[in-house]
Amino acid sequence: MNWYTFGQMLHAIKLGQLAEAADGHRRIRLLPEGMIWITGPYADRLVKVEGYLLSDLWTIREDETSERFAEQRADWERKRMEMLENQLFEQRARRLDPPNIKD
Repeated sequence: MNWYTFGQMLHAIKLGQLAEAADGHRRIRLLPEGMIWITGPYADRLVKVEGYLLSDLWTIREDETSERFAEQRADWERKRMEMLENQLFEQRARRLDPPNIKD
């Protein structure tokens, strides 16, 4: 079983997978809408990235619900990669084409 910090988990998790905190009580799932709480007082709500999440360790696993998203993963991963590439190209363009500064 691999353990991840919150940031590492966000990078490693795939659509439909379940992430569980080390305490075993907090679970979140990555859905097309975003990260959703599965358990606890915020169940069925979007996860807000707050400081306390950054100190936790998480593990990622598959369950029967994850299998429903297996077909969508390839398209989702393609869109995710496209978004990251677009951000890279935009940043590169800003670096190579600095704004004109006039006195």
